[in-house]
Amino acid sequence: MAHPALKRFSYFGQFGILAGFVGAGIVLAFVVSLIPLLFISGITEVFGKGKEDMMDKLFVPENAGILRWVQFLSTIFLFLLPPLVYAKICHKKAFKHLGYSNSVSLSQVLVVVALMLASLPFVSMLGQLTEMMPFSEATLKKFRLAEEEYAKQVAVIGRMNNFGDYVVSLFMLAILPAVFEETLFRGGVQNLLSRWTRMPILAIIITSIVFSAIHFSYIGFLSRFALSFILGWMYYRTGNLWLNIIGHVTNNAVALTVLYVMKLNNPNVDLNKADPEFPFWLGFISIAMVLAFFVLFERVSKHQVNEPGREQLMPDETINPFG
Repeated sequence: MAHPALKRFSYFGQFGILAGFVGAGIVLAFVVSLIPLLFISGITEVFGKGKEDMMDKLFVPENAGILRWVQFLSTIFLFLLPPLVYAKICHKKAFKHLGYSNSVSLSQVLVVVALMLASLPFVSMLGQLTEMMPFSEATLKKFRLAEEEYAKQVAVIGRMNNFGDYVVSLFMLAILPAVFEETLFRGGVQNLLSRWTRMPILAIIITSIVFSAIHFSYIGFLSRFALSFILGWMYYRTGNLWLNIIGHVTNNAVALTVLYVMKLNNPNVDLNKADPEFPFWLGFISIAMVLAFFVLFERVSKHQVNEPGREQLMPDETINPFG
């Protein structure tokens, strides 16, 4: 895409501003997230104790509402506000720069949803490949324990005892993360790196590595990297953040819906079983389908594909303080 942008700041300056706000967001997210936790009875008794004691006290079903507020507040400060403030400071039209000003057609929505569904067997194959890697038994055990801890947290926040809980979980675990994370990683990080390096594919790779790493999932690293690359490619070709959000929501919603259906039959189902599992060989067919849908995506989005990686400067008289 041609990125509408100002030369108010150098690329290094823009990166410093974005990184600075992300750093501030991490601190503020931690501080703000502590406020709802104070409403948990007896929480101060486990402050300073071991990690397991904290986990046992926090991640119980009765704390679901409070933990949802913790996630909501922390992700706003961590993922949403930093790129919004950065774009407002560095670019004349912040929302246009991030990709929020583009329109979305029905054909684009259908192709994006189909593309994300077609990628599921490929993503599953990457997860299986990760477990086949020559890790030591102790390392694999550590990885699985980390997955179980994460699953325990999500199980409480994403409690789904009835359809109402399912709707709330869709909002908290599918829609909000999609909006917030895509704003930072695609609208902020990838967008900036693409213009700075003049190598959009490299920008997608770097962004996808960071995106996958911040989820702290060892076994799921390659899977999340692949999903991020797909989302990054869509943004690279159109600059339309809404398409990324739709794709991200689709991926998250599929996992939650599978889990909800499984919970209807077995309330104690393991959250780690929520991600659909496919035969390994189906992953190769999935790759071919993803490539085919990419071609179709180009056709239905040709009105938005416009000189990928080039920056279209907008007039501005502000002096660049970074030289």
